[in-house]
Amino acid sequence: MNAFALNSGFATIDLIAFAFFCFSWLTHHWVINYSPWACKTISAQMAGYREKWMHNMIHREPKMVDPLIQNSLQYGVLFFASTTILVIGGLMAGLGASDQAMIMLGDLPFATNTSRTAWEIKVMLVMFIFIFSFFKFAWSYRLFNYVMVLIGASPDASVERVHRASNAVASEPADHDQVREYCENYAVNIGRLHTLGARHFTTGLNSYFFALAAAAWFLNPWLFIGATVLVSLVLYRRAFASRFLKILIAIGEK
Repeated sequence: MNAFALNSGFATIDLIAFAFFCFSWLTHHWVINYSPWACKTISAQMAGYREKWMHNMIHREPKMVDPLIQNSLQYGVLFFASTTILVIGGLMAGLGASDQAMIMLGDLPFATNTSRTAWEIKVMLVMFIFIFSFFKFAWSYRLFNYVMVLIGASPDASVERVHRASNAVASEPADHDQVREYCENYAVNIGRLHTLGARHFTTGLNSYFFALAAAAWFLNPWLFIGATVLVSLVLYRRAFASRFLKILIAIGEK
C-alpha cells in the first residue's frame, strides 16, 4: 500500500479517505434499501402511496390524469440523465487538462500536493460515479416507460368492462369477486413496478451527492472525509427524519 501511495502521489491518508468513502456509500445503499430499517425510510412510505395511486387509477374514469402525472415524473428522470451525460463529458475534458488543473490547485493554500496520476485517478473516480448514476437514471426512465404502457393496459374496475381482460386468463366469465381480485392484484403489482423504477432513480440521485463528496478529494483528503460524513448524515436525515416524512406518516395515521 505504501509503495502504491508513493508511486501514484497518494499519501496514506488518501487511501484511508477512499476506503472510508467506499464503506460509507455501500453502507448507505444497504441501509436505505436492504436493512431492517429500510421499511422506515421515506421511500418505503411513498411505496405505499404508489400502490394507492395505482389502485385509484384502476377505478378512475377517465384515466387521462394518470399518464399526465407519470409523464411529468419521467421528465425529471430524463433531465438528470441528460445532465449526467454533460457532466461526464466535462470530466473527460478534465482528464486532458491535468497540468492546468494541478497548477490551479497548487495556488490554493489548503490543497495538498498531488501528482498527475493522482489527479487522473480522482477524476476517474468522480466519472465512474456519474456513469453509475447515468445507468440508474436510464434504467429508471425505461421502467417508467413500461409503467406507462401498463397504465394504458390497465383493466376497468366494473364487472362488465373487466370481462374482456379476464377472458385473457380464463375461459369462463368472471364473477364480481374474481374481477375485483384481478384488478387489485394488477394495481398492487404495477405499484411495485413503479416503486422499483423510483428506487433506481433515487439510487442515481444519491450517487450525485456522493460524487460531490468525492470532488472534495481534489483539494484535501481530510476534506474528502468530512464531505463524506456530511453527505451521509444529510442523506440519512432525509431518509429517516425529514419533515416531509413526519407529515407523510401523519397523513397515513389519519
